[in-house]
Amino acid sequence: MTVVNTTGLDLLGKEVSFRYDRKVTITESSFVTYSELYSGVVTSVTLSLKHPFEIAIDEGEFYSVAEIQDLIVKI
Repeated sequence: MTVVNTTGLDLLGKEVSFRYDRKVTITESSFVTYSELYSGVVTSVTLSLKHPFEIAIDEGEFYSVAEIQDLIVKI
């Protein structure tokens, strides 16, 4: 199921997969972008009044939902 307008609390405890582009700066004027695929259970959610919510997969790193692409919630 592809997710549009999902809240952070809706994802908590769900198995998800998504693509995340990580930008690595090489010099002031150049960078490389790596596209990585992630999947696992959403174990943490951070909420903020000023920023998009973030999720952690399998108690690992946090990912901003605004930067996640192709988010799929597995049923």
